[in-house]
Formats: sequence, C-alpha cells, structure tokens
Amino acid sequence: MKKTVLIGASLMMLASPALAEWNPDGPIRLWIGYGAGGGTDVQGRTLAKEIEALRGWQVVPENKAGDDGTVMSAQLKGEEPDGQTLGFAITTTYDFAPMNSDNLSPEDFTYITTTAGSQMAVLARTDSGWTSLDDVKAAAEAGEELVWANWGTQVEAGAELVARALDIDVNHVRQQGGKGTLNALVAEDANLAWGGGVQKPLVEAGVLTILASAENGPVELAPDAPTLQDLGVNLNLGYQYIITAPAGTPDEIRDEIAGVVAEILNNPDSETRQFIEKQYPPAPILTQGEELREQILTGYDANVDIMKTIAE
Repeated sequence: MKKTVLIGASLMMLASPALAEWNPDGPIRLWIGYGAGGGTDVQGRTLAKEIEALRGWQVVPENKAGDDGTVMSAQLKGEEPDGQTLGFAITTTYDFAPMNSDNLSPEDFTYITTTAGSQMAVLARTDSGWTSLDDVKAAAEAGEELVWANWGTQVEAGAELVARALDIDVNHVRQQGGKGTLNALVAEDANLAWGGGVQKPLVEAGVLTILASAENGPVELAPDAPTLQDLGVNLNLGYQYIITAPAGTPDEIRDEIAGVVAEILNNPDSETRQFIEKQYPPAPILTQGEELREQILTGYDANVDIMKTIAE
C-alpha cells in the first residue's frame, strides 16, 4: 500500500534536537543508479538541488548506470558510512537484484527513505490496436512474434510469468531503464514493454496504451484497466524510489537526511514534489528508518518465492 507522511508529523520529527546535530564535512555524492534523462535521474538531480538550497549542503549527483542499479550499489557498499556518499535507485535494486549477485546482500546497506512510487504497467503501441492482454494472446495465436522490452531481471521474469499465464511465447529484449524500454517500443523494436511512470507523456499523447496495471491497484493513467492480479497473474511489480547509504551509517545521519527529504517533499511548492505528482501520482511516498528496512527484507523474501516459481 502506498504511504505518505503527514506534514505535521514530519515537521515534528525535523524539530527534534537529535536530528539537527549532523552536518556533512564536505560535498555529498549522490550516485544515481540509472542513466541520464530518465525518471530516476531527473528526480535525483532535482532533489539534490533542493537539499542544497534548503540546508546549504553541496550535493553532487553522478550517474552510475548498469544492471538495475547494482553497478552503483556494488560501489556504494564499500564507501565509508559517513553520510558523504548516498545511492539513489529503486527498491528492486535491494529487494531483488542481490539474488543475482555474489557481491550484494540486502544487509549491505542502510535504508534512508523512499520518495515516490511507480506506476508499473504493461504497454503497447496504440497503433497495434491492442487494448487488453486478450488482444496480445490473440495476436500470438495468429502467428505474430511478440518481443517484450525489459530493463532488468525482475521485470523480465514478470514478463515471462505473464506469458505463461496467457499460454504464449515472448522474446525478451533488455534495455537501459524505463526510458529505454519505451524507446524500443516506439521504435518498433518491441511490441510490448513495461513502464514504471515515464510513459505518462506518451500515453497522454495517444502513442502508447496501457493494457494492464502491474501494481496492487489501477494506475492513475488508466483507472479502468485491470491489474495483473485481476487477470489471475499473482504478480505485483510496483517499486519505490529509494535513497540508501552503506551499512553501518549512524542512525543520526540516516534520520537527518531522511528528515531533510521529508521537509522538501511535504512542501507543495517543492519542484521535486511537483515532479513526483506529475510523473508518479498521486503524491510522494515517504517510508523511513527501521520500517523501510523491514519493507526491503520482506520484499526480498517475496521475490525469492517468485524466482522459485519461474524455475519450476
């Protein structure tokens, strides 16, 4: 369930003396686990700018794209846990990607805060004429080759589960982030794709059509479209954007950074908040501290079960 933090509660937290004791000794490096121009990058850079304006801390964004955020995370875990180096990626980077890495564990990180949630959906080009997964199944049975654009192992596994539920075959093509999957779809290098939120302009322009939601409920752009669960596919690929630090980061540093982010995202005039409301509606999602850590570990266990199902 998506969760927002009340403004009053966040401001009370920020007023606590314990949360005002830490300040960085120099520039904070914000490592963005995806490439330039996508939703993660735009959100991270806008947030960095607003943190700098609010606190006077120098926050330097840097893209470290690759393998669903694990390239960035593999470097992040070896940094000093002093709050000077942070990661910005999605929860999948920590509750799924470690299953495919000998070098990463969910315990390698301190989980600071989420910022927003996805709008995960199955997409097709509008000119395909498809409006539902039944249309996709009919096309496959008529002999059309299906190519599904994915950006990581988890969503590729999800695409395979959907294909199995429809009793059809799909070919998988791996792209760089959500923007890459949409580019492949528009360029007709694929005829199906996942979108986490960056699809909004193309859906609103009538270029792409949402066939089904991959969240627990409908997505904002297609409130009448069914969820995969409605269609009998027990799958929720929704994720959240998350700020992390190396394991062992002191609680006072974790909480101070989380508090600054909460202050920004609870401000209706915040550029970051406005971007989230537009791109990842309806509002920011702020889960922090131990609650966030438990969310990641629980999600990891659930994803292990998904991969066991794929292997059967």
